[in-house]
Amino acid sequence: LAAAKTGSGKTLAFLIPILERLYVQKWTRMDGLGALIITPTRELALQIFETMAKVGKHHDFTTGLIIGGQNLKFERHRLHNLNVIIGTPGRLLQHMDENPLFDATNLKVLVLDEADRCLDMGFATTMNAIIENLPSVRQTLLFSATQTKSVRDLARVKLNNPRYIAPHEHEQSATPVKLQQSYVVVTLPEKLTMLWSFLRTHPKQKIIVFFATCKQVKYFYQVFKKLRPANLLLPLYGGMNQEKRNKIYTEFCGKKTNVCLLATDVASRGLDFPKVNWVVQMDCPEDVAQYIHRAGRTARLNTSGENLLVLLPHEEQAMLESLEGNKIPIKQIRIDERQLFSPLVKIQSMLAQSPELKECAKRAFVAYVKSVALMKNREVFQLQKLNLDGYAKSLGLNVTPRVRFLSRVATDRKPTTTACGTGPNSAPGSMKVVLEEGGSEESDDDDDELLRIKRVDHGSGQSDDGADEIQASFGETPAGGTVGATKKRVSKAKMVKKSLIVSKRTVFDEEGAPIEEEGSKASSQAYDINEARVKLQQQDAADKERYKQLKKAKRVAKKEKDRKKKVAPEDEGDDFGSESDTSVNLDWLPDPDKVYGQQKQSASEDESQNSSDEDDQPAAPAKKKRMILSRTQDLSLNEAEQLAMNLLK
Repeated sequence: LAAAKTGSGKTLAFLIPILERLYVQKWTRMDGLGALIITPTRELALQIFETMAKVGKHHDFTTGLIIGGQNLKFERHRLHNLNVIIGTPGRLLQHMDENPLFDATNLKVLVLDEADRCLDMGFATTMNAIIENLPSVRQTLLFSATQTKSVRDLARVKLNNPRYIAPHEHEQSATPVKLQQSYVVVTLPEKLTMLWSFLRTHPKQKIIVFFATCKQVKYFYQVFKKLRPANLLLPLYGGMNQEKRNKIYTEFCGKKTNVCLLATDVASRGLDFPKVNWVVQMDCPEDVAQYIHRAGRTARLNTSGENLLVLLPHEEQAMLESLEGNKIPIKQIRIDERQLFSPLVKIQSMLAQSPELKECAKRAFVAYVKSVALMKNREVFQLQKLNLDGYAKSLGLNVTPRVRFLSRVATDRKPTTTACGTGPNSAPGSMKVVLEEGGSEESDDDDDELLRIKRVDHGSGQSDDGADEIQASFGETPAGGTVGATKKRVSKAKMVKKSLIVSKRTVFDEEGAPIEEEGSKASSQAYDINEARVKLQQQDAADKERYKQLKKAKRVAKKEKDRKKKVAPEDEGDDFGSESDTSVNLDWLPDPDKVYGQQKQSASEDESQNSSDEDDQPAAPAKKKRMILSRTQDLSLNEAEQLAMNLLK
């Protein structure tokens, strides 16, 4: 367990030991997977992969990057040749489930970068399934700036005799020394004006602005892009295409000034952005660990930087107490009202002209309300104190959108219909937010801030919803109707219910006796879909295991063959130094008869060729030669001489 401040070089702290261990053990491509590095985000995995390429360029180890958004088929056929794999939990588990070439039996080192994030509830099921597929005898390394000490988390990773290393544990501050930290208190409707004014007054700076949701990043990027600030604006959030995410990440790293990155917490952990001047946290972080990781994007490796935390009035007291309790020094600053520039009129005009931008504003509003409602710390995040009408108006919306979401996502609330903003403590003009059991929740694929894992619960004994639906289609119709059943099945069910005989096809033999068709007994009985699914899963697992063993045997055979080829030149040599000096084996010498016989034969052929070349006339075919000989035999001596003279002329 290793914990260190942000920007202190934790990546090299686990890459160098990995290279050293594989080098000492003379690890080759034929030995398979030796080290596995798991990170919570794709950008962090890409950064570690690039660092590995620089550090290990003089080694022959093969390293692969396994992240979502890439070509799965391209990765599938190359996994068995990799010595070091760097990837995200979701794609790694997908290869473990579907790719029989993924073999981790020889794994020596497991590394969890940003371990507290990898082991939290968002990745709990995925990480449990991954760890179950890894060998128990291995070295496990956990790295993070906010290291977990939970006994439950350490038991999940199966650590034996763990050692906790924290070089900065006894220092006065949990953040870098050269990081200047400050906070400002603004109301919710003033947030957009405050951010726009900040960008206008800091035109030549490199800035990162953190939001709580992807929808907010989309909206603020589109609005500010139309307002044309002096800074180059770049968005980075979870729902973007992976190729575009990599391009934006590379572009922001290459810029030194006049650039602003609008991002979610996907960019808050581990990413090394060079020379960042400001980090602005527009939305209050979920906890102190999230604050530390956000602020750690600046002031890296003994450089200076500034962090600005934007708090609402009711968030100030509870958040400051949490920060002070974790040795984080922070001071309050005041905003000069003369430096504020409100873009509200221009934004309202843009929303009136663009329906798409108006819908984007509505989605940003709804996403922010959801994020606040889902927070666990109720002392900091109080939904009933939000001035939602004012916030909607600050986004350019004339009418406050109505927000509906399920009460089950808020684990500490009762599943009853309540109304926020109607009590005596509610802020003036607050919107009525409905929490109801059967409400319709707006579905959106890129709402990754809700941490919904779209994967079957691996390792659990519960059946998935898809299997239940399939079983319902084969078995009895569910209560309340016959949804999904065909007309023929419905009609047969009605006939059986009325005790009517359903038509049946009967086949007779030559003697008139009925023939019982094969499978009729099975078809008359109800088909057990659960049993069939279990059998298919067992057969599939057996096939994958057989294929994996076959590949492993081929790899071992090839490795043994290569080893023998290396040893063979050392063992081969002359037999003159053997024990039997009296009888020398000369079978290895060539046969002289064969060698010299071939030379004589070739010499005679050369002589005949030279004699035939003396004549200028080219050799005639065999048939023509016989005809010429037969004609010359019939001629007299004088005629033959005359013919020869003519030929010579």
